[in-house]
Parts: sequence; structure tokens; C-alpha cells
Amino acid sequence: MQAEHLVGRDAELELAMEILRQEGTGAVLLVADSGNGKTALAAEIAARLAGEMVVMRVHGSPALSAVPYGVLAPYLLDLPVEQATSPVAILREFWSQFEKRRGGEGARLLLIVDDAHDLDEASTQILAELVTAGWARLVATSRPRPGLPAALLQLWYDGLAERLELHPLEKETVTELAEKTLGGTIMSSAAEVLHSASEGNPLLLHCLLEDSKTDGNLVRRNGVWLLTRALSGSGESLAEVVRNRVLRTSEAEREAMYIVALSEPVPAAVLDTQVGRDTVRALMDSRLVLSVNGPGGPLKMWHPMFSEALRNIVSPARSLQIRQRVVQQLLGEPSTAEGLLRTVSWALDCGDDVDDERLLQSAFLAAKLLRNPLAIAAAGKVRSEALRPRARAVMAMVRYNDGDYRGTAQLLEESSGFLDVDTSGPVGASLLWAAARTAAGDPSASIVSDARTAAKTLMGERETADPVLQHAERRVRELELAGLANDGHYEELREGLDRFAQALVSDGPAPVMDRIFLLAMQCELLTVEGQPLQALEAGREALLLLDENDHDLLYIGDFVLLRFTLAALESGDWEAAGTALERYAAGSATGLIYFGGGIEALKGLSLLRQGRLEQAAGLLTPAVEALRVRDPLQLRSLGEALAFYAAAKSGNSLLAQRLGGELETDAAGGAFVKALAELFRLAGQELLSKGTGLQKLSQLPEQGHLHGMPGILMQNLVLRAELGEVRAMESIQETASSMAGGWAAGWQSLAAAQLRGEGQGFVNAGNLLAASGMPGPAAVAFDKAVVTFDAEGKRPEARQAAVLRDVSEASLGDALVHDPHAEADRSIPLTRREQDIVALAVSGLTDRQIAEKLMVSVRTVEGHLYRSYAKLGIRRREDLGAAVRH
Repeated sequence: MQAEHLVGRDAELELAMEILRQEGTGAVLLVADSGNGKTALAAEIAARLAGEMVVMRVHGSPALSAVPYGVLAPYLLDLPVEQATSPVAILREFWSQFEKRRGGEGARLLLIVDDAHDLDEASTQILAELVTAGWARLVATSRPRPGLPAALLQLWYDGLAERLELHPLEKETVTELAEKTLGGTIMSSAAEVLHSASEGNPLLLHCLLEDSKTDGNLVRRNGVWLLTRALSGSGESLAEVVRNRVLRTSEAEREAMYIVALSEPVPAAVLDTQVGRDTVRALMDSRLVLSVNGPGGPLKMWHPMFSEALRNIVSPARSLQIRQRVVQQLLGEPSTAEGLLRTVSWALDCGDDVDDERLLQSAFLAAKLLRNPLAIAAAGKVRSEALRPRARAVMAMVRYNDGDYRGTAQLLEESSGFLDVDTSGPVGASLLWAAARTAAGDPSASIVSDARTAAKTLMGERETADPVLQHAERRVRELELAGLANDGHYEELREGLDRFAQALVSDGPAPVMDRIFLLAMQCELLTVEGQPLQALEAGREALLLLDENDHDLLYIGDFVLLRFTLAALESGDWEAAGTALERYAAGSATGLIYFGGGIEALKGLSLLRQGRLEQAAGLLTPAVEALRVRDPLQLRSLGEALAFYAAAKSGNSLLAQRLGGELETDAAGGAFVKALAELFRLAGQELLSKGTGLQKLSQLPEQGHLHGMPGILMQNLVLRAELGEVRAMESIQETASSMAGGWAAGWQSLAAAQLRGEGQGFVNAGNLLAASGMPGPAAVAFDKAVVTFDAEGKRPEARQAAVLRDVSEASLGDALVHDPHAEADRSIPLTRREQDIVALAVSGLTDRQIAEKLMVSVRTVEGHLYRSYAKLGIRRREDLGAAVRH
């Protein structure tokens, strides 16, 4: 890792510099696992102190660890041979070399010792004596095992050195390091994947970044870096690191690592038999191999990416040889899902035989974990004709997530596999087939018609009472209901769901798939009807059934999660929405690559409803780029509209214009999602070009039944209110009164306060909004309370409301929300402080410069400016000059 990209070590760097600059003795011992940045930190320390001290470097080496003074040889070239074993002569010669480098300037000596765990005892003693005598400062790096040499540890015991342990980087620091390395913004979900894959190890992170760029997986779109597929351990950068590490080990240790990497987790007893207990203990001492469940437990390599790179290094012939030698000792079924996948993957790589049931089980599991190459390979090896439909369903799932919608449908249409007639295997293929056809642009009527035709074909071959035929007919009915929802025919959907539920009861115990489908559709219907709390209950029941039967279901999980999340967002249950979205990456962080765009679009909607504009804008613009690469949840239209709106609302007109020009109005997606997208698109147009969007928003509820439904109408009204339409507040009060949840209740309270025009009403609304997790609208309510109390002459109440406003603003964590209603309050004068800040802003000073000049915080400046915007009836800083002159 390059020193200029050192991040996340500020505290350690500051402390080290302080210790090394102090009078008397000073030493810093940096301890960390391989790749965690100890060498980079030592290099940064040396670079910063190079102007103050003479830097001399010593490198520990396994090859020289048994050679007395071997690592000091570069500084002992002038030492006579007969004095080569004399500590005093060596110390004198070493100091002589330092004096030559110092050149009479009086500079101190700084020793940088890398890999101190590989030093020989004699050299370590010399270095320790230099520190103890106060002749040199020392920075030494070491792995935890075998650890620092005794002489250097003694410095710590004696209080002459500080031991600093470097831990893996946190997600935020990984993001910072990745962006510095790449020279641009990285998508949040991509950074999370990289953090998970590297486990916060800076060296491995650099390898993954370099290899992913090289193989075209890490790409830049409109200034945003994102991943297009799962990370691989086959890149050359990672391979080089692994080769260098492996070459430092003995032949027996290398053999042990190959066995562990190929078969992990491997029982410790098996490895002992193959290479000997001493070899295993040596690998564990050096932390190359770890125990999974504590002492005596199965063994694995220290890092998953290290394992994958090792497997790519081992030749197929060598891998097969090891398998033939070890496999007899690995009897019994693997105890974990990862163990099963490793076993099957190893067999496939070697050309070994695997029975069809295990192949299919592995393929299905790999598809759920988005291990797509393994899923395709395992499913493709299934030979049994009876199992082939299930194998094709797994391959179809992979193709769908990769965006190959036509290929998905074609696979499922073989032998009418999309009707789930094989009730013994994973189900959900019918919904997957319909989703693929919809994403490819086929109308719902055509999809349902084709499903009916396939069912009739089956009917001609079977008896009417055949359970398989009944099962297929139920699948067709489900597709009809899904089509009604997709097209926005919710009145017909309610009637259809009632009939479907009655049929399930009359037919006896309902299959799990049918119950989950019914609950998911009820969740969507109730959300659109403005009953999100009831929708959440239906969604939670569906999720519970999913958790109980997850091993049997295909695609239906994504179907449920999307509807549950939209219900949670309408109810104002931000935590429930966030928890649901986390499930996409629960099994594997790779889920963030495939679903990251949709996840961040929904998070952006959540943040916008909370009033966290700046955070939302930061998520949504990268989300759009990811959605254009892969969109399994069909949220592109909503994501683009949200990003466009957020850019326009935050005053970034250039970005808004670009996003507005790229809006894909024909993108796939259900009627509910597309209706929400239309609302935000029109609101964004209004913000960019006043008068072009607000009127259309106002007309939408009269133009069709869908936009008049409470779940959509409420969002319409909120956007119109935020755009400054006073009449919208009256409609909000009426619409929200029939809805449930914190989002609707908070806006209903604010609408009531606006209509009454009383300061206490605004305070009550602000308190409710704040308690509901909406600090943006809460800040607006409290600010209105300040203005109203001031107008009423209630100064103490105004001051208290101002405190509440500032608390809400502080919790936003980003730019403040501008209230368009304040445009009617231009008669309210700016305070003295606001006048001063506005004047400095007009003169061209930045917020930070203003803060420094007035000795206040940047957030205080931002707050005064945004309140000034409201009083002056403007939306952006660029309009301040004209507003104050007017």
C-alpha cells in the first residue's frame, strides 16, 4: 500500500510522531496481521520525520533469522572480518555509518525495522541498546505471531516503547481508501462489498481494486465507481501477494495450505495425518491457518480471498491428487452450507463425480448466495431428466439476476417448467418467469395468455382431478393477480385476492408458496390503499414463512421484500425498511452488487421522507448508475426520478438537468413504483422550471383511479406542499386522516398547524415529526413556530421553538430543508446575525470562511443561510445578491 493512500491510522500516526519527537528515549512497536498497514504506517512516519532525523532501515528476513547480525550487513561492509562477532565493534561501525549520513548536522537517528519478528537475536540486541542508550529512535513492525523479539518487548515492559496494534479498517475507512486509490466516488454498496471481501485488510483491498479494474468488473460511470459482478480471487495482484507469502513457507507448510484451501473447513485431525501436527501448529502460530470454532475445531485459511487465490494457483492435476489422498478421510456430509459448496466445487474442478441430488442442492444454494458460476456449473451437470426442470429453474434465476430476461423465460418455458408442476423441488418459477417477461417488455395480458395456453396443454394430457393440473391452474391464477397489480388495477385485485384466499381455504391446507404469494399481494394492495400498518403485518407474516421454508423457494423472497419495504416506508417505519433491505446481503455481500442499485434507491426514498436531502442525493446518483447496469427489482424508473428530484431540490441544477435528460420513462416496473416515479419526476421538473410540474401533479388524481388511491395521493400531496402549494395542506389533512403510520400522522399534524396558523400547533407538529424520525419536516415546523410566535409577540416561546428547531437541524446530518411556505413571509426581517452572514456570503466567502470570521460553527452558518433563503423567498445561494438588493 502506498504511503500517500494511508488512511484510518491518524490516531496511531499522531501518537507515534509525539513519542519519537519527545526528549529522552522513544520507540514505537507496530503490531498487526499481514496486510493491515503496519509497513505503510512506518513508511509514513519515516517520510514525515525525514527532514528532522536520519532514517536508517533494517529488514527482517526468515532466511537471515538464524544468522547473527545478518540483517545489519548492509551497514557493516567496512568492518574487518575478525571483528564480525564483536557486539562492541558492530555497534561502533553501525554508529559510524550513521555519522556519515548525518553529515555533522546534529540530527537524530530514526531506525525503521520492518518484519522485526524475523530478526536474529544478536541484531535485535544491538537495536535495543541503541534505543536504551538514547542514541536512536525506533519504529519496528511485527506480526502478532510469532511476535516481537524479546529484546524489543523488554523496551515496552520498561516503558521505553509504545506498542500500537493495528486493526482492520472500518467500512467508512475502506470507502475513503478506495476513493483515494481510484480517484473518484465509489458506490456505497460497492464499498460495502469490498469491505466484506477484504475484511478491512488494506493490502487485500488494493489487490481487489487493481484486479477488479483490470478484468473490467470495477467500472466508472458518470464519475461513480461500481462493481458489475462478484469479486474474484483469480487476479494477478492477489496471486502475486499469495505467491510471495507461500514462498516464505516450507514445502510441508505449502502442502498443508493447499489442503486447507481446497477442502476447508478441514478437520484438524485430517490435516495432522497429512502433514504432521508440528506443521499445522507452525501455520497456526503464523496465523496463516485459523481454527473455525476455537481450539481443536475445523481449520480454514486466514482469509477467504487468500483461499480462493491459492485454489487458482494449484494446478488441476495437483488438486485431483490431493483430493484422492484426502477425500476418504472427509467422510460424512459437510456440516455447513459453505462446506457443501466447497466440496462440490472442488469435485467439479477436478472432474470428479457428484450425484444429481447433491448437485441440485448445491446449485440452488449457490444461486441464493449469488455464487453464480458455481450455480451454473452444478446445475449444468445434473443428468436426471426428472431433475432437469429444477436445474433449469436455478439457471434461470442466475440469468435473471444477470439481466438476461429473455434467456430466463426461455429456460423456464422448456416443458412448461414455469408452472412449477414439479412440486417436490424449489418453487417460485412462475413468478420469476412473469417477472422476466415483464422486464423484457411483454404486457401482462400476453404473459397470462401464454400461461393459460401452457396450462391447457397440460390439461389435455391429464385427468381433471390431477393434483399437478390443479397446481398449474393455481399458478395461472397467481399470474393473473400479479398482472392486475402490475397494471394498477387494484380494485379488481382486491376482489381477485378475496376469491383466491377463499379457494385456498376450501382446497384444504394451502401450500406455502400460495400463502406467501397471497400475503405479499395483500401487502402491496394495502400499501396502495393507504393502510401501511396492515400491509406490514401481512408482509411480516410472509417473511416469517419465507424464513421457515427458505430452502424450497425461488425468487419469491425478492418479491416479498420489495413490497414489505415499500409498506414500511409508507408507514414511516424507517427501521423496518432498513432491516428488510439488509436481508439482500444477509447471506452474502455479493447481494449488494446485484441489488445495490435498488437497495440504495429505496434508502434514498426513506431519506427524502425523513428530510435528509443531502444524504439522499449522495446515495441516489450512484444508485442510478448501478440500476442502469443491473435492475432485478425493476426500480430504475423510481431511482432515476428520485435522483433527479434530489439533485433539483438541493440546487445542483447541472446534475439535475443531466439526470432529467436521461430519465427512462418506459423502464419496467409495477404500477405502484412507476406512479411514485412519475410524482418525483414532475416535482423535479417544477424545481428546475417553475410552473411545469406542479400543475401536472395537481391534475394527476383526477386523471385516473390509481393516482387517487391514498398510498400514492399522499406522496403527491406532500411533494406539492413542499413545492409551496398551500391548498395541498388541506388535502393532506383529509387524506392522512384515513391512513395509519408515523409518516402520514406527522404530515397531518403539520397540515393542521398550517391551517390554524398557531405557534403551539407548529410545536406540536414538530414534536410528532421529530418523534417519527423526520427531522427535516420537524425543523420546518419548529421554524414556522418561531415565525408565528414572533408575530404574536411571544418571545420566550419563540426562543424555545428556535432551540427545538436547532436540535432537529443538528440531527439532520446534512443541509437543511427549505420550506417554500416561507416565500409568503418576506415581510419578516432578517435578524442582525442573518444580515451579517448574508452579507459575507454575497461577498463570495464560503460557509467555512464565514464561520471562521464570525467564530461560529459551519452548521450555524448553514442554518442562518437557509432561514434567510426562506425569508427572502429564494432557493439557492446564487440568488442572494439579487434578493438583498431587492
